[in-house]
Amino acid sequence: MSFVKFINKENLKTARENMGLDTFGASKKITTSGKDIVADWENGDSLPTWSQVSKLSKLYNVAELLFFATENIQKNKNIPDYRVGIKPENDEKVKKLINLVALRQKWLEKFLKEEGFPKNQLQGTGKNLNSPKKLAEFITEKLGIKLGEIKNISGRKNALNYLIHKAEAKNIFVGKTISYHQLEVDDMRGLFMSNDYCPFIILNRRDALAAQIFSFVHELAHFFRRSDAVSNSLDFRTTKQEINPEEIFCNKVAAELLLPESEFVKDFYEKSDIDNVSEIFKVSKIFIFYRLKELGKIRKDIQNQLEKEIQIETARNIKAKSEAEAKSKGGNYTNSMKDSNGGLFNRVISRSYSDNKIGYVEASNLLKFSPEKV
Repeated sequence: MSFVKFINKENLKTARENMGLDTFGASKKITTSGKDIVADWENGDSLPTWSQVSKLSKLYNVAELLFFATENIQKNKNIPDYRVGIKPENDEKVKKLINLVALRQKWLEKFLKEEGFPKNQLQGTGKNLNSPKKLAEFITEKLGIKLGEIKNISGRKNALNYLIHKAEAKNIFVGKTISYHQLEVDDMRGLFMSNDYCPFIILNRRDALAAQIFSFVHELAHFFRRSDAVSNSLDFRTTKQEINPEEIFCNKVAAELLLPESEFVKDFYEKSDIDNVSEIFKVSKIFIFYRLKELGKIRKDIQNQLEKEIQIETARNIKAKSEAEAKSKGGNYTNSMKDSNGGLFNRVISRSYSDNKIGYVEASNLLKFSPEKV
C-alpha cells in the first residue's frame, strides 16, 4: 500500500463536518475494519493511503488536492433544516448537495466581486412583510410575475420555466438536482442558500412539475425573507406542530401567489373541480386541496377521503415519473447538466470563458461539461 506523505488535517475535518458526518460514521464508509481511522488521520496519528484519499474525496464531495493544499477549506454555514419525517441516514445526500452549492457560491462571489458586479438588491427586501398575501404581492411586483400569463401558458414545464426566467432576470441562480445526487422527493423538495452576490434556489427534479412550481415560489419567499432553508413540505396548516412556522409562512405565500382567494368563487369544490383547477393554475392537486380546505371550500364530510385519494394519486404520479426517467437512462448528459446547473450559472461561466477570463479546464470543471456546448 502507498501512503501519502502529508495531509491537511484541518481540511480533512472541515470537509467531513461540511457533510454532517462524525469521524466514526465517515470511517465506516471508508473501511470495514471497525476502527475510527478518520479520527486517527485528523489527530495526526496516522496517514491514509492514496486509495483512501480517493474515497474521502468522493464521500466529502471535494477535490483530492484540497486535502494537500495549504489554504484551508471554508466551513459551510448552517442551513436550517425544515424537512419533516426525514431519516438521519438520508441527511448525507442533502449535505452533499449543500456542499456543492457552497462551492459554486464561493467561486461566483469571488468572480462577481472582481468583475465589479453589485450585490443582489432584492434579497431580503420582504423580511418585514409579515402577511403572506402582502409578501406574495411584493414578489409578483418585483419579479414581474403575472398570474394571467401563467394560466395561459401551455404546460407545466413552460410555466415553471416562465417563473425561473423571471427570477434569473433579477440575478437569482436557479438549479435542479440530477440523478447522481440520489435525492428522493421526501429527502428534499427545495433548497435556498443566501449569498450577497449569488443566492441559489435548488429544486428536486424528481418531483412532479406541478409540485416544483409550488416549491419554487416557496423558495422565492425564502429569498425575499433571506431565510436559508432546506424543505420538503407542501402543507401550510398552522395545526401541524412538526412543521416549522417559517415553512408554513412560505407555503402560505406560495398559496397567495399561485392560488389567490379571489380566483375561487364557488361555495364548495369537488374532486373534478380540483382536477380542473390543477390544469389551469399548473400546481399540484394536493396543494390545491390544502388551499381550498383552508378557505373553507371543501365540505367537511369528504375532506379526509378526498385528501387520501389525492395523496395516493400524487405518490403514484411521482413514482411513474421516477420510473420513466430510470428507463430513459438519464437522457442526454450535457442537457441534463445544463438543466441542473441552471441557465444563469451556465451563462456566467460561458461568458467568462468566451471573454478569456477563465480557461477551458476551469470552465469545464465548473459546468461539468464542455463550455463550447453552452
